[in-house]
Amino acid sequence: MEITPTEYDVIVIGTGITECIVAAACSRIGKTVLHLDVNRFYGEQWSSFTLSGLEKTKGADYTPQTSPLQYNHFLQDLSLQNVLQERQCELEKDLEPDNEQPARMADRLAKFERHKRRVNIDVTPKLCYSDGPMVDLLRSSNCSRYLEFKAVNRSLVHHEGELIQAPCNREQVFNSKHLKVLEKRLMMKFVSFALQTEEESEEWKQWEGQEESQLYKEFKLTDNLVKLVRASLVVTDKKNIPAHEALRSIKTYLKNVGIYGSMPYICPIYGAGELPQAFARFSAVFGSIYVLDMGVNELNFDEGGSFEGVTVQTGQKLSGKYCVVSPNYSASELQPQERGLLKVSHAVVLTEKSVKEKLKLEEKDDVSLINILPGCLQNKRRVWGCEYGPGSMLPAEDMYMLHVMTTVDQDTSSSPEGDLGHVVDHLTESKGTLYKIFFSTTMTDESVTRTPDLDKNVIQTSHPAYNSSYRECIAEARQVFSTLYPGEEFLPAAPNPEDIKWPDDEETEESTNEKTEESTNEKREENTNEKKEENTNGKMEENTNEKREEVETEGGADAAPAPVAVESN
Repeated sequence: MEITPTEYDVIVIGTGITECIVAAACSRIGKTVLHLDVNRFYGEQWSSFTLSGLEKTKGADYTPQTSPLQYNHFLQDLSLQNVLQERQCELEKDLEPDNEQPARMADRLAKFERHKRRVNIDVTPKLCYSDGPMVDLLRSSNCSRYLEFKAVNRSLVHHEGELIQAPCNREQVFNSKHLKVLEKRLMMKFVSFALQTEEESEEWKQWEGQEESQLYKEFKLTDNLVKLVRASLVVTDKKNIPAHEALRSIKTYLKNVGIYGSMPYICPIYGAGELPQAFARFSAVFGSIYVLDMGVNELNFDEGGSFEGVTVQTGQKLSGKYCVVSPNYSASELQPQERGLLKVSHAVVLTEKSVKEKLKLEEKDDVSLINILPGCLQNKRRVWGCEYGPGSMLPAEDMYMLHVMTTVDQDTSSSPEGDLGHVVDHLTESKGTLYKIFFSTTMTDESVTRTPDLDKNVIQTSHPAYNSSYRECIAEARQVFSTLYPGEEFLPAAPNPEDIKWPDDEETEESTNEKTEESTNEKREENTNEKKEENTNGKMEENTNEKREEVETEGGADAAPAPVAVESN
C-alpha cells in the first residue's frame, strides 16, 4: 500500500485520545496531518474492545520488531476466564449422561457466545464531569455531534463491611441511614464551606500549606464522616494531601452535581473508546489522512538532527515538519517518561446479577461509581471502578459489567488476578458470574506534570493519568498544540454542515439566480405586452362607438332603415 501525498505538516503516530485531539486541532487550522497506527483499531490504550476482539488480541503476536522504533503493546498480563465454559465441563464430568443440567448450561453458554460482539470493554475507563474540561471541549468544537452520553446514577462505597450508597447531595445526606443527626449537620456545614468559598478569598488561602487532616479536624468531622468524604468526594490514593487540594476536589465535585442528575459524572455510551474516534472523525472532515494497521519502523532526521519524516513498515518514506508520538513507542531519539509511572491492575467481571442487589435499587440500566478505601477488603491501596448496566451499551442485554482497578508496585511479581481476584469475588459473591478478565496497564500519577518538549521537532505524549477524569490529557493536548503552533486558536468550533458553502454550491446558486432573473424579466415583458394590447383594444373600441354615435345623429331618430338587397330567382 502506497500512501499519498508524501509530504505533511504533522505526522501523528498512535491514535490515543491526546494524539487524536492534537490531530483534530492541527487539521482545523488548515495543516496537513497524517495519522498512523500499527493497530487495526482506534484508541490504543484508550480503546474499547468487544469480548470477541479481546480474545483475538490474546492470541495475537505482539513480539517487538527489530526496528529502531519499537512498539510496546499497552495490554500486559492479559488473562481470560470463561466461567460458564468451565462450569459446563465440570457438570459433564460429574453428572450422569441423562441429567438435564449440562444441556441447560450448554444453552446458556451458546447464548453468551452469541452476545460476545455486543460486549464492550474499556482498557482505560474514564468519566466526564458534567461541566468539566472534556464536555467544554466537545461543546466548543462541535465534536459532541459524534457522541452520546449516559449519566452516572450513584456512588457506592465500601463502609463498615458492606457496600452502601454514598450521600452526594443535600437530600441524600439527610436521608442517609449511615449518618447520625449531628454528623448530617457537620457534613452540610463542611460541604457548604467548600462549595461557597472562592479560591481567591482569605478563608481559602488560610488553608494553603496545611494538610487535609487539619481541615477535617477544624470542622470537627468524625472518623465515619472522614471515611465517607475521602471515599466519595476527595478521591485520592494518598493518605494526606494538602488541604487546599482537598477543598478544590470537593468544590469541583459539588459544582457538577445536579446538571444531568444527582451525580456529577456522565460517561460515553459504548465506552470510553468512542472519544478518540469522535476527534478522529472531526480531524478527517478537515482533511487528515488516517492509515490503520500501518507500523512505523523509523523516525528520520536531517544532518542537523531535526525531524524530517518517517519510514513505514512497507519501506515508504514520508516527509513531515513535526511528529507527535504515542507513549507506547520507544526509540533512541525519544525521551521516555521516567517520573510518575504507575503499574495498574484491572479486573473486569461479567455477571447476571448486580453488586447493588442488596441495596434494593430498581434501576437496571444505570452506571454506578465504586470506591473502596485501603484495608476494607484486604486491599493495600484504593480500589475504584464502575459497574455498568445494559443501558450503557457496555455489557449485553441481561448482563452487568464490573470494572475495578488498583495501583501496584512496579517491581512486584504479583498478577492482576492476585491483586483484585478476592475483591471482585467479594463484590459479586461469585453469583451469576459469566466471564472474568484480568490485565495490567501503565498509567501516570496525576500529581506529576510533564511539559511537552519539542526536541528535534518530535513530541512524545504521556500515558493516561490514574484518575477518573480527562483533565490531564486535554491539558497536555493544549500544550502540545501551542508548542507546535503558538498563537493559533485551539480547536475552534466546526461549522454546521448546512452552513458550509462549497464551490459547486456557489456555481449552482449563481445559475439559479440567473435563471430566476431571466424568468422575472420574461414575466415583466409578458405583463408589458398584455398592458399594451389592452390599451390598443380599448382605443379601437372607443373609436367604433364614436362612429356609431355619428351615424345615428345624421339619420335622425325616425329615419327608415336602409334597404336590404335580396337576390331573386
